[in-house]
Amino acid sequence: MKSIPESKNCLLCGREMTWRKKWEKNWNEVRYCGEKCRRDKNTLREGHETEILNLLAQRAHSATICPSEVLPPAFKQDAEKMELVRQAARRLVHQGKIEILQKGQVIEPSKFRGPIRLRLKR
Repeated sequence: MKSIPESKNCLLCGREMTWRKKWEKNWNEVRYCGEKCRRDKNTLREGHETEILNLLAQRAHSATICPSEVLPPAFKQDAEKMELVRQAARRLVHQGKIEILQKGQVIEPSKFRGPIRLRLKR
């Protein structure tokens, strides 16, 4: 009986990808969770990661920030721009640099819905 390969994270959105039968022959080459991430792979920006880390560095170690603080005021209500910040946060979680919190509890980066806070990894 074959063992199922370990899950991995999408390089763009940071969500967890679990092995699927259709990826059986090329699981090692799979980098993106779906067509949208594959199509948008050139939108990956390191600036959001840097800004998140800079904002957190300016605060007490246990302090949190809202992802909207990363964006300029003109873009705070732009859902598409906010998703780019959330993607950057997921990537930083997978790098072991920050934690994502919801209602004060650390949560899995692939599973959150709704408002979140970010803090440096303890």
